[in-house]
Amino acid sequence: MRNVLILGAGISGLGAAHVLLKHGVSVLISDLKDTIQDKKEKEALSERGAVFVFGTQTESLLDGIDTVVVSPVIPAENPIVAAAVKKRIPVISEIELAYRVTKATILAITGTNGKTTTTTLLGSMISHSGKPFALAGNLGISMSREAELVPSDGLIAAEVSSFQLEFIESFKPKAAVILNITPDHLERHHTMEAYIAAKARIFENMDQSDCLLLNAESPLVYGLKDEAEKHTHVCLLSTKHEVEEGAFMDGNTLVIRRNGKDIRLCSSDNLKLKGAQNMEDCLAAAFLANEGGVSLEVIISSLKSFEPLPNRIEFVRTINEVSYYNDSKATNTDAAIKGMEAFSKPVILIAGGYDKGTDLTEFMDVVKTHVKELILLGAAADRFEKAAAEAGVSKASIHRADSMADAVKQGQKFAKPGDIVILSPACSSFDMYHNMEERGMDFKRIVNSLA
Repeated sequence: MRNVLILGAGISGLGAAHVLLKHGVSVLISDLKDTIQDKKEKEALSERGAVFVFGTQTESLLDGIDTVVVSPVIPAENPIVAAAVKKRIPVISEIELAYRVTKATILAITGTNGKTTTTTLLGSMISHSGKPFALAGNLGISMSREAELVPSDGLIAAEVSSFQLEFIESFKPKAAVILNITPDHLERHHTMEAYIAAKARIFENMDQSDCLLLNAESPLVYGLKDEAEKHTHVCLLSTKHEVEEGAFMDGNTLVIRRNGKDIRLCSSDNLKLKGAQNMEDCLAAAFLANEGGVSLEVIISSLKSFEPLPNRIEFVRTINEVSYYNDSKATNTDAAIKGMEAFSKPVILIAGGYDKGTDLTEFMDVVKTHVKELILLGAAADRFEKAAAEAGVSKASIHRADSMADAVKQGQKFAKPGDIVILSPACSSFDMYHNMEERGMDFKRIVNSLA
């Protein structure tokens, strides 16, 4: 690489620019808008030779370019990407660049749900081990910029998305996990087949000296087993039964089984994380940490001390013996199902938002059996209400709210001592908020203002 075009001036693109400039590469950065918040960073990159071009993007951007680095938001259908492919100019993602510039071991996590919890927990384990490390990738942290700083004896906990995996060439983790695959991001990938294929790219460069953990309880993930075994050594993850090799639950005990040896970790009763999804995340993080050489003592202590991340079945407060939980990160139906099933107590569910158009059959079946009252808001409310009624949810238990404040107040009105009120939307937030974090913060603000 001598002359690189970076498409997208976000965290990923700017991080790639820093790395490439450090290696003496000529860098052109293009974005439709100049939304760079840190103007000093922009000035610093300009002083080092980076050229910024904002506004309409034409094929002339490719003149003299030998490689294109794309930010995660850039799809394959982007006209510049399509033109680059036609001209046989390599198009790579930032995680591919990170792999090329680092000498450290990469432990990678992908899946539809649970990636951030798993990656952050893994990062905590590595950090407490004293090993040099980086926590990066789809967490809003430039992977290439962080990875280059980690020495060869260090570990990188990398959250990688389907968007990033679309444009890899040689990216090769030492150990990786596919947590789950359920319908999501179809506006980008268009078909489930394409979405699954993007996730599966995580193991295409791995070999038998590496190790891939597949969730045996996710049918679409387990369906990749035969293909994955052509590339690498495959282990399995399950919270429901023992596995021949991998990670599983023995009753309430988390267990890693590797090379004929069982490593018993701790009881789920000792963890601050709750629910089936979180147990899968804990098993996956522990398995990857073990593959990275983290000691058993550090893995166990990190599991016990790890706090739930914001917006992920996050406890907010208890009022009059009613507990309120913020699960704003549940932006698809599978994540929202996990949120509902995390509790054995009666659930009052606040759902709805920007409608992704995914099938609601399984979601509403769980609503019918787990939810006492269903409160709907946002653009998806009409379709959700219709689907709930068709699934047999009592019309008397379906309610509409015109704002988050109204939804929370209705939840408080319906709740009895011992009940759970949870925001687990099964939708994106863009109809009412800028992002799911803002939605979660608003929910918590309103709950914390209740008398």
